[in-house]
Amino acid sequence: MDTNDWILLVVVVAVAVALLAVSVWALRKRGAERRRAEAERLRRSVEENKAAVEQRAASADRTEAEARRAAADAEAKAAEAERLRARSDEERRAAESARAELDERRRRAEELDPRSTTAQDGSSTRAAGSAEPSTEAGPVGEGRIDTAGRPGAHRTDQNP
Repeated sequence: MDTNDWILLVVVVAVAVALLAVSVWALRKRGAERRRAEAERLRRSVEENKAAVEQRAASADRTEAEARRAAADAEAKAAEAERLRARSDEERRAAESARAELDERRRRAEELDPRSTTAQDGSSTRAAGSAEPSTEAGPVGEGRIDTAGRPGAHRTDQNP
């Protein structure tokens, strides 16, 4: 091989390397351009979707605030229910106490009233053959009402 062949070979190799370098550079540039275009597309997508995401976040914040209000309302209602339960219990105890007091008064009235249908031992005070008729009001006196409906009459045989 002579010198011209070597020079030609070096020139061909140099041109091949240059073409290879240009091809690599062009491919890299095209790849970089594609990546830049993809990045720009993603940025536009981000900007377009940013408002929707912000709306979702605002909606989530509103929902969270509503949940907190509902929890506070539920807590207040639970406290109100507990207060009403306590009031109901108190009123029930007062009613039971008043009922017991009335029962005691009724029992005492039955003990004090000789006309009562029950005696202290629970048996009837009037016998079937009793001399006192059942249509009469019984003995009259202070705190009593006679058969004519007059309070405090001492004797039934007195004429007014």
